[in-house]
Amino acid sequence: MTIFLDTSFVVAVYNAQDENHTKAIGIGADLREGVYGHAYTSDFVFDEAVTLAWVRTRRRALALRVGRFFFPEEGKPAPATMLHVDEGTVKNAWESWVRHEAPLSLTDWTIVAQTQALRIEHVASFDSKLDPWVSRVH
Repeated sequence: MTIFLDTSFVVAVYNAQDENHTKAIGIGADLREGVYGHAYTSDFVFDEAVTLAWVRTRRRALALRVGRFFFPEEGKPAPATMLHVDEGTVKNAWESWVRHEAPLSLTDWTIVAQTQALRIEHVASFDSKLDPWVSRVH
């Protein structure tokens, strides 16, 4: 079993004021126990999560904590394998963004493309707009 960690999940873990904070903490506990198997995320999600944490809260310390989720202190394992969004995936995501009128961000379309290409079974996300394309844990 595999799971992809989306921006909304990661930010909710660290932002106690996020409406999904408690749910995110529960999913995080399940991840640590291996309930969903191996976890993945991407460099696009890293960028989006740090930016979103900063923009929503204007708290640099919180944005740094979100960033350290992806790149923990030396000697500590990362909770997810960081996938790099290559040019082909970006092109696929862009074509999906152009083709569909769904209100998904380009980063969301890269998640759809990567989960489909790598057969990642679930996505930890609080973004219901992903539902037609992924099996969402929320």
